[in-house]
Amino acid sequence: MGLEKKLCFSPSKETHCIMECFRSISMLVVLSVASSLTGCGGNPLNRQAVSGEVKLDGVSLDQGTIEFRPTQRKGTVSSGAVIRDGKYNIETQKGLPPGEYRVMIFSAAADKSPIPAGPPGSGSFEGHRPTIERIPPQYNTKTEQIVEITDGGSNRFSYDIKTK
Repeated sequence: MGLEKKLCFSPSKETHCIMECFRSISMLVVLSVASSLTGCGGNPLNRQAVSGEVKLDGVSLDQGTIEFRPTQRKGTVSSGAVIRDGKYNIETQKGLPPGEYRVMIFSAAADKSPIPAGPPGSGSFEGHRPTIERIPPQYNTKTEQIVEITDGGSNRFSYDIKTK
């Protein structure tokens, strides 16, 4: 009887055995999910939240993007955010580890000139307007903007970009 109880071979105990096995498996699944949600230490790269404001000629930038790219080759984490109504925010889970980063800001505006007419492939834009980058190159393709992300710092960076 003792062996039957331990191995669950007794027909009268079969239902009880199945329930015990189900409880054990359920507990393992719950523990596995819980440990995967907490991860290994929560923030192994020590990512920091980053935020700020962007103005263009003194007015909050209506739309655009901001990117942060490491200046050192060893830093492989880049991040960025959408700029809306002059504000951007990168939350901690998508943030940046402490270090030095190049900042690139982009904001395209539709060209207001007439759409070129012509058959497809003739150099026309086929109903699509080209875009014009509103941000000067020293803030994007030829960036001169460098920031230092610090552990526990405010990591708030604001820009007032002048085009005139």
